[in-house]
This record gives sequence, structure tokens and C-alpha cells, in this order.
Amino acid sequence: MNFTRRQLSALLATSAALQLFHRRAVAESVAAGDAEAAVDKLPDWSAVKLQLWKYNNPFVPSQWGEPKLGGYDWKAANAKIVDGALQLTVSEKASAQVVAGGKSDFSSARWEVDVTLPTMKPGLVAAPLWTFNDKAHEEIDFEFVGTKGLQLNVWANVDNQHKSVWLKWIQLGDLSGKRYRLGIEYEAGKRVAFLIDGKEAAVVTPADTLGGAFPNKPMKAYFDLWVAAGAVMDAGWAGKWEPMPASDKLVMTIHGYRRTDVDQ
Repeated sequence: MNFTRRQLSALLATSAALQLFHRRAVAESVAAGDAEAAVDKLPDWSAVKLQLWKYNNPFVPSQWGEPKLGGYDWKAANAKIVDGALQLTVSEKASAQVVAGGKSDFSSARWEVDVTLPTMKPGLVAAPLWTFNDKAHEEIDFEFVGTKGLQLNVWANVDNQHKSVWLKWIQLGDLSGKRYRLGIEYEAGKRVAFLIDGKEAAVVTPADTLGGAFPNKPMKAYFDLWVAAGAVMDAGWAGKWEPMPASDKLVMTIHGYRRTDVDQ
């Protein structure tokens, strides 16, 4: 609470005012404590070592290409740990991705990140947290899409095809430089919850999805900054990507990450 000296003197003039001040101060203290607990600091990346092809490590940088994306390949060199934070960079003709390695597939889990978005531009997709089962082709996404806003997406295997079965756009517009605490809670076959800054932004169950299709396999975490260019991408989704000068780069910073169990 912000008081001028005159206002505070007036409050202290009577015992009733003193009691009111005390009650409000206690309430604010509790609320501040609750907010702090909801957004407690996540473990940073200072103990993480990124090594290409070392899939038994806790985290692995990706290096692979998809010709249909216009040659914007994923390069391990574009993923770095800097001052305890994971930095994913898009440069001309190169995207960045880090994958949870080792035994990191879970059927029940909460994944969380603390992220500062890059400068967004049409065609750039920032996916600071998404989960995936590459065999079942099941997926849960946070995706900041160009300058259009944040898209939440749930994918499932429908007739042996990877299909979006639930989608929601929120916080529309250019979200360049915004900082978020994002979380995905997953209970296989039952429930997905999207969390933003400690609050539920959406909860999805089989009753909410197309035909009741729902992910039901273990998943692992991915962290991604990529370019939606090339013939395979519809410019109507993320916008039309314009090539950058070779010296330019766009950087997404993931300050912290944590995975915890979800009580069932």
C-alpha cells in the first residue's frame, strides 16, 4: 500500500484506523507470499552441458534439416548456456532446439520454464516449452506465432495421423520481449493444463477434443525457436518470413526449467 505522510498520520489517529491498517497489511503480506510461491525461481541451466548426439545426457541440442522449411535447419551451435540461462538463437538459415534426453519420458508430469521472448517477426515461431512422443506423434504446445500471439495446441494420433485435436489462441498481438512463466501439466489420457504465471490458462480433457482423441503416451520436453519458411508452411499461420542479414540474430532466453511429478 502507498500512503502519503499526511494519509498515514490520519490513519494512525484512531484505533479503528490502526486496526484497518493492520488487517490490510496482513492481507497484502499473505497475498504477496502466495504470489511469490506461485512463481518461485526455477533451477537455472548452469549445471547443464550441451553436447551434440549425447542422447543419454539430460539435454541434447538438435542438429537436423528439413528441406521443406526452406533450408532453415536446426543447428546445435545456435543453442548455448550463457550465464546460467539457455539461449536459443535464430540466425539466417539456422534455427535452434534442445530436447530432454536420457530417461525423460513421463506419463504424468508438470514441466515449467521461465522465458523471455525474442523480438518476434512474421514467420518466427517461439516454442519455449512443448512436449512430444515421437513414436506416437502426440504433442502439447506453447507456440508464440509470428506477431499474431500465443497459440495453445494439443495433438493426438488420429487414424495413424498426427492431428491437432484442440487449439486456442490467447494474448493476441506482438509479444516481443515479454517474460513468462509457462507450465504444462499432463496426465496421459486424462488431462492437459496450460499454466501462465502460475495460473491455469486452459484445461483440456478428452471431452473437449475432436472425436475424443487425446494423447495417452509418455512425453518429453522440447525447447524451440524456429523459422516457418518454405513450401510446406502456410504463411497465413505464422506470417511470411523475410530473410535476415547474415549478421542479425534473434535470441530467446530460457532462464530456468523444472520437471516435477503430478499427483494422480
